[in-house]
Amino acid sequence: MRLRKIVLTFSLMAALAAPALAQVKFERKIQEGTSRNSELITRVEQKLTIAGMETETESDSRITVKTTTGKRDESGNIRVQEKIIGMMLTSKIQGTEYTFDSSNPDKTSGSALEMMRPLHKLMSGRTTTTVFDKENKVAQVEFENDPLNGLSEDLRKLVKDEFDVEKIKKTANEEIDRIPAEAVKKGDAWERTAKRNLGAGQILTATTRYTYEGEIEKDGKKLDKISSKVLSVDLTLEDSPLPLTIKSTDLKPTESKGELLFDRKLGATVSGSSSVRIVGDITFVINNMELPSKLDLKMDSSSQPKE
Repeated sequence: MRLRKIVLTFSLMAALAAPALAQVKFERKIQEGTSRNSELITRVEQKLTIAGMETETESDSRITVKTTTGKRDESGNIRVQEKIIGMMLTSKIQGTEYTFDSSNPDKTSGSALEMMRPLHKLMSGRTTTTVFDKENKVAQVEFENDPLNGLSEDLRKLVKDEFDVEKIKKTANEEIDRIPAEAVKKGDAWERTAKRNLGAGQILTATTRYTYEGEIEKDGKKLDKISSKVLSVDLTLEDSPLPLTIKSTDLKPTESKGELLFDRKLGATVSGSSSVRIVGDITFVINNMELPSKLDLKMDSSSQPKE
């Protein structure tokens, strides 16, 4: 009988201890004095029907970024410099195609989207410095030069939000906050709401559920896998140069999946991917006239190290 009690007590202690042992904490670190390259790949497919008129657009981008990290100063701040060293863009709209290749930036395509080439030429060599504080949150964003310098007034109005340092800082901190500060165990889930700037004042607000899937091994490294799923979305216009407003939306994420891989040794997310399809109704207003519209939007993106 005594042996049985000992066994039961040991089993109970093990059961109580197991969840604590299984918990992990994602401590974010910034490796000082390092340099690395990464590749950002995105694809967007959109079908927008306004008052019965359908417009289809596609865009693909592949951007290579060199990230160089300095040393922390006496106040605990650290500067991280990001330089775009390669950029390939392709856009299609109603049968016409626009391409931009940073290795041959002046090669034109005859597309109506050629108005964007001056912007892409500026972006392809852009250097951005992000200042992180002692808590590893984004405190400041700096551009080497005015990113809108030399652009036409119409183009400046169209893209100015994409270079608003306060909005960039907020988006960067929202991305950092996707990873929870508290310890989690396999199966734990949490939700985050974040805004994404789609350009021309278009703001996509999405609520996403993240789930810790446990530890995996990839390329000889132990990594923590976090899956994601978009639960709800909304589209608004904020200080937009577009000649319209949005009265109402009824949009839903019909397909969604994502993955983040976190390296606890490095203290950073080393790769990520996401895919979401958004379908639904939008009511635009142009010159006080309501235009019922339908949106079918598919967005895929990935980020990974590049040798």
